Parts: sequence; structure tokens; C-alpha cells
Amino acid sequence: MSAPILEVRNVGVDFGGVQALRDVSFDVFAGEICGLIGPNGAGKTTLFNAISRVYRVSRGSIHFQGRDITTLAADRIVGLGIARTLQNIGLIQELTVVENVLLGAHHRIKPGFITAVLGGDEAQRLDRVIEDEARAILHDLDLRWAADQRTSELPFGTLKRIELARALMAKPRLLMLDEPANGLSHGEVDELTGVILNIRKRHDLSILLVEHHMRMVMRISDRVVVLDNGAKIADGLPNDVRANPRVAEAYLGTAA
Repeated sequence: MSAPILEVRNVGVDFGGVQALRDVSFDVFAGEICGLIGPNGAGKTTLFNAISRVYRVSRGSIHFQGRDITTLAADRIVGLGIARTLQNIGLIQELTVVENVLLGAHHRIKPGFITAVLGGDEAQRLDRVIEDEARAILHDLDLRWAADQRTSELPFGTLKRIELARALMAKPRLLMLDEPANGLSHGEVDELTGVILNIRKRHDLSILLVEHHMRMVMRISDRVVVLDNGAKIADGLPNDVRANPRVAEAYLGTAA
């Protein structure tokens, strides 16, 4: 097996006197899709926010590609190769689709520096190169037709894929997807499943996926990690996790 790209070790996150995460450890390996599941309130989004440095880690450590990122500022994470989507759509309605996608490359563009050192013409050329990248990603996601439309004019399922395109503009090595199927129809979920498998291969990605849609998680994940009440209760192959009685109890109660 390849080396882990992400190593989470004994991570705890406290909010006041409440332990939102307790001693959580797991790895995400290069090229792997790792599903992160659990009932509501299990700590999945808290863990996502700890990895992306939105939340401070109270205990433990997080390493990405061998580098300790436990105390790094959140605005440095994307530059290291970690990008994420959000549960709630974070697109700017006044902008076109391609303009929203370009925002994903903000850390790669320093307009003042380019203009001052290279001159206006060269800056414009680099802007065109970045825009060509954005349009190519939209083409890969079957969104070329929407590139110049405002996001306010588009359906919810399309907006989900646009947010995915924006994350890909960061050129990540690790892509963190926070409930990408939330609010989608069954047909849209099936379509998104194919999209995620395609971009994993095309962009040579590792993916950490938080999702409540169990059919999707079990279909595309190479491995599944289960949280309950802030602690890890299972970690293994999808079929093994599905058969784990502790997982059934967490979701359905002791009687189940």
C-alpha cells in the first residue's frame, strides 16, 4: 500500500467543556477515496474543520504529505494542496460560473506582483491561461454550457458541481467533499458518483468524503471511517464496516 497522504493522530477538539472529537486517528492513502460517516452530531464536520484549520486542534496532530499542519493558519492550507467544498453552497450569485470557478485559484495569482514585474500584457496572458484552465475543468464536469451564465440562474444540482469545479482549480492533492450529495435527487446522486470517480482518476486525487447517502459512500469508497459521539468506532473496507454491529447500533440504536 502507498504511503498515507493524510495522517490524523489522536485528535481531540474541545468547545469549552464539550469534547467534540475524542482521540480520533486514521489515515488517507494516496489515490484513495476515504468515506467519513456517522450519525448527526458524530463530529464529521468538526473533523473536516480541524483538518482544514478552521477549528483549533486541542490535542493530537495532523500531518499532510509528511508535514505537520496542526497549527498552520487556515489560509495556508490550500497552498499546500488541500481543497474542500462546503455543505452549503458558497457561490457568489452575482458572478458567472467561470468567474466563481476562478476564485478557486486565488492563491495561485498575485495580481499586483504580476503587473509590476511582468507588465500588463504578460499579466493578461497569465489571466487567460488560468481562465482556460477553469473552462477545461467545467468541460470535464459537463458544465461547459453554463460557463458564462450567472449562478443565480442555475439549478441546485448544477451548483453542487460548480463548487466542485472551484475546488479543483486549487490543484489539490487532497480533495475534501462535505456532503456533496445533500439535496440531490437519486438520479443526480448517481451522476455525481460517476463524476467523483472520474475526477479522482483524471486529477490523480485522494478524496476524503463526508456523506449521509450510504449507497453512494459504499459504492465509491476504498475505505470507510465511522465516527459516533466524537470518537472513531470503525475503520475498514466498506463491506466490513457495513457488517459491523457497532455501526448499526450507532445509526439505529441498541435494539437494532
